[in-house]
Amino acid sequence: MQRPSFSIYDASAGSGKTYALVKEYLKIILVAPKNDAYRNILAITFTNKAVHEMKSRIVGSLSEFAKDEPAQKAQDLMQDLAIDTELSIIQIKTKSQQIIKHIIHNYAAFDISTIDKFTHKVIRAFAHDLNLPMTFEVTLDTENLLIEAVDAIIAQAGEDETLTKLLIDFTMEKTDDDKSWDISREILETGRLVLNENNRNEITHFQDKSIAEFVEIKNKLAEACKVLEKESVVFAEEALSLIDKNGIDTKSFSAGHFPKHLLSIQEGKFNPKNKTYHEFDDIKINKTAKDRAIIENIVPDLLQFLDKVYKTFEKINFYKAFLKNITPLSLLNTVSNELAKIQEEQNVLSISEFNAIIHREIQNQPAPFIYERLGERYRHFFIDEFQDTSEMQWQNLIPLIDNALSGQDDFGVKGTLMIVGDPKQSIYRWRGGKAEQFIELSKDQNPFNNPDKKLEHLDKNYRSYSQIIEFNNDFFKLLSNEFEHLDYKDLYENHSHQKTNDKTGGYVNISFIPKVETSEEDEEMLDKTDLYVLATLNTIQKSVQKGFQYKDIVILTRKRDQGIAIANYLTEQGIPLLSSETLMIQNATEVRLIIHLLKYLKNSSDLESKANFLQYLAQNSQDKLPIHDFIAQGMALFQETDFENWLMSFDVSLSFQNIRKKSLYEAVETIIAKFLSPALSKGKGGGVFNRVDKNDLIESDKLGYMTGGNYSHLLIEKAKEMRKEPTHAEKILWMELKSKSLEDYKFRQQHLIDDFIVDFVCLSKKLVVEVDGDYHFAEEQVQLDNNRTITLNKLGYKVIRFTNEQVTKNISEVLKRIQEELILQEIFLNSSSPVMAPSPSGRVGEGNAYVQYFLDIVLERDIRNQAGISDFLNFWDKNAEKFSIPSPEGTNAVRIMTIHKSKGLEFPVVIFPFAEEDYNRKPKDKLWLNAEEQDFGLPKVLIDNSSAVEGFGEEAAEVYNQKKQEELLDNINVLYVALTRAEEQLYVISNMNLSSKGEIPKNNMCSFFINYLGNKGEFDENKLEYEFGNATKLSSEKQHVDTSKTIPLVAEILNPKNIKIAQREALMWGTHQQEAIEYGNVIHEILSFIKTKADVDLAITKSIESGLITFSQKETVFKTIQEIVNHSELSTYFSEGNEIMNEQTIIQKEGKTIKPDRMVVTKEKDVFLLDYKTGIHNSKYQLQLENYQHAIELMGFKVVKKALVYIGLSIDVVHL
Repeated sequence: MQRPSFSIYDASAGSGKTYALVKEYLKIILVAPKNDAYRNILAITFTNKAVHEMKSRIVGSLSEFAKDEPAQKAQDLMQDLAIDTELSIIQIKTKSQQIIKHIIHNYAAFDISTIDKFTHKVIRAFAHDLNLPMTFEVTLDTENLLIEAVDAIIAQAGEDETLTKLLIDFTMEKTDDDKSWDISREILETGRLVLNENNRNEITHFQDKSIAEFVEIKNKLAEACKVLEKESVVFAEEALSLIDKNGIDTKSFSAGHFPKHLLSIQEGKFNPKNKTYHEFDDIKINKTAKDRAIIENIVPDLLQFLDKVYKTFEKINFYKAFLKNITPLSLLNTVSNELAKIQEEQNVLSISEFNAIIHREIQNQPAPFIYERLGERYRHFFIDEFQDTSEMQWQNLIPLIDNALSGQDDFGVKGTLMIVGDPKQSIYRWRGGKAEQFIELSKDQNPFNNPDKKLEHLDKNYRSYSQIIEFNNDFFKLLSNEFEHLDYKDLYENHSHQKTNDKTGGYVNISFIPKVETSEEDEEMLDKTDLYVLATLNTIQKSVQKGFQYKDIVILTRKRDQGIAIANYLTEQGIPLLSSETLMIQNATEVRLIIHLLKYLKNSSDLESKANFLQYLAQNSQDKLPIHDFIAQGMALFQETDFENWLMSFDVSLSFQNIRKKSLYEAVETIIAKFLSPALSKGKGGGVFNRVDKNDLIESDKLGYMTGGNYSHLLIEKAKEMRKEPTHAEKILWMELKSKSLEDYKFRQQHLIDDFIVDFVCLSKKLVVEVDGDYHFAEEQVQLDNNRTITLNKLGYKVIRFTNEQVTKNISEVLKRIQEELILQEIFLNSSSPVMAPSPSGRVGEGNAYVQYFLDIVLERDIRNQAGISDFLNFWDKNAEKFSIPSPEGTNAVRIMTIHKSKGLEFPVVIFPFAEEDYNRKPKDKLWLNAEEQDFGLPKVLIDNSSAVEGFGEEAAEVYNQKKQEELLDNINVLYVALTRAEEQLYVISNMNLSSKGEIPKNNMCSFFINYLGNKGEFDENKLEYEFGNATKLSSEKQHVDTSKTIPLVAEILNPKNIKIAQREALMWGTHQQEAIEYGNVIHEILSFIKTKADVDLAITKSIESGLITFSQKETVFKTIQEIVNHSELSTYFSEGNEIMNEQTIIQKEGKTIKPDRMVVTKEKDVFLLDYKTGIHNSKYQLQLENYQHAIELMGFKVVKKALVYIGLSIDVVHL
């Protein structure tokens, strides 16, 4: 099997690119001598969903190959692989079994990731070398960082004189232009230049410029404009003088146009667009003019004067265009510096910085050091969706890939690169994606030293029925005539045609909405949007009548507001929907309730939030009063205590003040426990909780083994306390889980599931991790743990257990085992449908996905920003629209999404309304133009993108026209993505927009469809609907087995009166095994709270409150503690007047740490050392104390006493 070093796959829509990628990947690992060849492969794509699909396809294929009877698709793939690799089916089967086993045990080395994640991994690994903090957090929230930076800059007004004057001048400029005086938007736009890769090269020219230098350039340009305007007047006057000197009558010029043209220049009224005189024949002379010969003689001189005027005005307009942008641009460095400062303060790194950091590091380095180690590991590379790869991302990868392509591994196998893409689906230019990059590579460009390169065209469409394929072939070939750029024209003329598959038939429908007539008399007249939504509803109803289900249908829109308009109308008509709106977390009733309550907690005078809260309670938690009366009574109570007492009469017990004292996350947890539990929902809404009768109780000796009653808030409180006081082993494991040792798996600590508090849980993979102390080996506890595991298994959770010793002594093995289990869970969960999310209907269901996702947001915000309620609400107001739950599969509902979101997806029926985008009205990016540095002090300038740019000279006109062609390509690419999503039926709903003369509009999407129909000889402006193919449903129904499960939030409501709770360690004391040891450990922990004898009572109270001991054990513990602190041999250790350090960590010179249990430092700097032990005497403890002594004396202290205190059922003091 001979593979080219560099393969380029041009894969049009539906052509099986993922199949091609997976097949090539499998070929490499199947023929490799070792079973871990996947370790040497890096596969990169652009979305987490694509990563998941590729991993699933590879693992799924290997799993099927390994079976005795693989599925038919797997058998077909095996046959293809057998031919290509010259391996037998038995060899493939055996090898697959070995590889899949290896991958499961080393899943982290199965490297398929997004390019951002790969870059992050590189930066994280080399953070020190890149001068980054080792513990930086990655943030996707770049926009809010930027807003924060702009706010900080504006806040500096009045402090920095230069900055203040600039901001005032900028405000005045905007006011003079009749624009809003608010300058923050323009500064924000400038800030976005810093973050956008498309501008990286240009803004480097500005990075060393101060505000003062920009002000100087601005003044210089403004003065230059005045000078040039005077020069143009002089040129006009010289031309007029020439006419006058030659005795020419101005009436000799046709209609006097030419002299008037010169006068307009002289008087400063010249319109630069009227540059009409360039050639001899442009100056019209009356045929009867007596001085015609004289005029013709001086025409060359007149044209020369005008040429100077025109070029002068080109400069003037160019300068003025830059002056419009120079003020916000002068803040470029200020914004950049402020942004860097904020990131440093918050210890975050914006994801937008990743590529630039790598790029700066590898420039001009023949062998970049950050790739040295990676270059040894990776030998084969796959890049999916290459058309979305930015220029900088590609440049960053080239050195790493070039190293692999230039050499061979130990088995003589050369490195390879396979890139897959389609420039027709390049729709992300605004974030760096360039179709041109793929086009150039597809031609002659090769950035690698190895010339072995091959281009493959995947030109068969496996997705769509023949009618849709043929329509798109004809339609996009016709659109190729829209381009002037030869490469873009060739792309659609010669590379958009696809071969059909064996699915014959299908249906395409192009319709136009009726013309909107304006009438003052008919106020009820439908507007354009109404007509589109009506046409969309009609299309859905017809599709359902043909046998399609709602879930077969997708509505694609170019803009979000179009989707919202359709969603609102379809909802009113009872059509089930899934859209970005219905999946938004902020739209869920439960989340709105939490937000309303947080707003009330922030400000109890917020009557709107209070009313919304009362409305929820009225509908879900009480049935004593009519809804209106309930709300009215509550709103009339302005004193919070009165309000709380009134709520108590409806069995709603809470203290707003107590909730305010909690952390953000704890406050939200409390709200959920109190108001989103099914017991409060009056049994309405068909909740799916398993309610337990109050008398159906299981008494337990350990927290968490309980059912029944109203006790969830106490469990939450208990979980909170346990999070604050983890065991040493729990602390170690939590640090590893938090530091993302397990990549994208998010864990929670001491989390409530059903009625259990589990140590750690990954909710997305339903994996519970328990860390057990020694008492778990007791017979009674083993049985309790088994019962607990059985219950969690029934809820869909996998439970794995580790001992304290395993965690503390071999954390790497523990993490490896957790990772293996996560992979197995992922494979298991993928074999059934993903988690179903309830619609935001107001019902409180089991494991409400919206609440779970909201809790994740709150937790991340709380941990990273230590945010209070007020901070979080500000954050939520700005960002709520960004958060949504994943779209659940299998739900019988019409999907609404933007075209960009649909990329890579396919649907039986696609409806594309609002197909009439006016491309002239689109907001255009600004343009970078070359400038003469002696004039500007800068090699590049930023100007607005408009037709006026064509008048700034030939070079500017060329840049402008190229930009227009790029925008046209991007627009047609978006249309290509939309029209190639359909499998069986495609509906386009447009608007003719014909002029009163019947002319087809230019630069409007509707013209593409009108021209297509005209080319077919079909178009008639009186005909609104055109059909191609047969509308009968051809496909058979795909069976979907709904095995989805929800993740439970809090599944049972518990009653404290019927439950006996044993507090944390206290449970151990009822067992015989290791009783003394466990009792000693508890005493040891309590002693860490005590500095002198006076602290004993407070320490005991704290121990009870934290759950370390129960109230009934208070006397026993108190007696033991008193025995220690008052022991005749230990009195000096607990006397007052000394400095006490309990469990104080000491870092030794070689970097190791020690932690003596008690260190007493006298005023003379003498030290008494005390260490508490349990169990039998051991000589190693003496050695430990001697090590402590040695370390402390190196610090300049003198250890004069040291002792070991063995704590068990009796106290034994050993002096050393």
